[in-house]
Amino acid sequence: MNNHIYMLRKKRAIKQYDMARALGVSPSYLSKIETGSQEPTEKFKIACSKYLKTSIEKLFNDGAVEEIYPEFTTGLNNRLWAKRREMGIKQYDMAKKLKVSTPFLSKVELGLLEPPDAFKKLASKVFKMSQNELFLSNVE
Repeated sequence: MNNHIYMLRKKRAIKQYDMARALGVSPSYLSKIETGSQEPTEKFKIACSKYLKTSIEKLFNDGAVEEIYPEFTTGLNNRLWAKRREMGIKQYDMAKKLKVSTPFLSKVELGLLEPPDAFKKLASKVFKMSQNELFLSNVE
């Protein structure tokens, strides 16, 4: 099941460890839920939606994050995260393919860091998309 926990957590600057502890689960369990490698329990879904102040339906949803949460349309400058998730590739594995560190890729996906042109070119090749499709001009 797809979810938007990771993006909401990152956008709100919540550390995975802190959120996991607040929800009474291990960080590894939260990570597995975020990546879709484990199905969340109903109890977890309820606790998570309360913690992130959103509905279960919006949080656990296959739609594009920017369509469900309008706050992601402001300042969105790339589709890396959405395309990577669509392809079912873990962030660590994608970082290896793109020859960057996982923290670097995370910052680029969240729009916190503008990547160099060489990165954009390689990412376009890996995702089989034009740079203009993958890297958007800032929408304000």
